[in-house]
Amino acid sequence: MSWGEGMTIETVQMTPEKYRQFVAVQYLNASNALFEGLKTQQGKNNFHFMTTVRSFIEYTRRGIWFLAWATDEQLRAVSKVTFQRPGSPSLEKMDALINEALGDGKVSHLMNPIKEINNEPYLHLLHALTHGNPISVRMVSFGVDKVFQTDKLLMRAETDLNLFRVLLYRVMLGEELKSIWKVLGPIHNDPQTMKANVMIAAKLVQDAGLADSFPS
Repeated sequence: MSWGEGMTIETVQMTPEKYRQFVAVQYLNASNALFEGLKTQQGKNNFHFMTTVRSFIEYTRRGIWFLAWATDEQLRAVSKVTFQRPGSPSLEKMDALINEALGDGKVSHLMNPIKEINNEPYLHLLHALTHGNPISVRMVSFGVDKVFQTDKLLMRAETDLNLFRVLLYRVMLGEELKSIWKVLGPIHNDPQTMKANVMIAAKLVQDAGLADSFPS
């Protein structure tokens, strides 16, 4: 099987590493689109905002996982995965891997309890909102804005997106993931520093002629 078989770019030959980057680019593009939606929804339709947050978290974590941890075999299977078999670990496990790489321990803060709703884990509440579980109706009636601080969640989403951007751009430039994680560890919770690092990495990618290195 050639890299990219079964996709619209099957005539384009890529090395395994280039294909890994291509898959990550697709996830980053989707994450960007979701983030633009988050910006328009926050404070105007917080119910819609929170259901989009769930998708945003899925796309960013899964994209980073394919970039940093997927085996070549798992990448080859990308074109054949299904809803029931997405080809990657659970969201909680992927989030824990990212936190561990950043030096925060192998834990997922997505599982932190929300005291206003029976100490249910944050991720479970997002899942309930997305799929219409009975508890989600209670949250909507109570007021989504009373359960979640959407302004802070929007800031967190932008910082997570910038983490994904820096990782991908630096990998495209040929840097080792271990070195990139080491740089990001101390700054990944600082929104302004992360923005600055995205701008630096994006400029380097542009100057290296890599901005259009993958087919759309």
